[in-house]
Amino acid sequence: MSLSQKQLDVYADENLRVAAYQRAKAALAENTAWEAAAGITHETREYQRLNQAVIDAEQQLPKRFKKAARKGL
Repeated sequence: MSLSQKQLDVYADENLRVAAYQRAKAALAENTAWEAAAGITHETREYQRLNQAVIDAEQQLPKRFKKAARKGL
């Protein structure tokens, strides 16, 4: 069974949104590790910015991925 161009476009868009979410989560995790290693124990502006990026990226996920994202996509 082959997919139509519209189905392929939807699939590609979904995957781009999932990738953006995963990149945002990775950036937050990397920053958190760096800040912890530097002895920073409070939420910095950079942490808040990256955390908001994760929230924004999660909101852009297709509905069927949002529940999985909350469980650790």
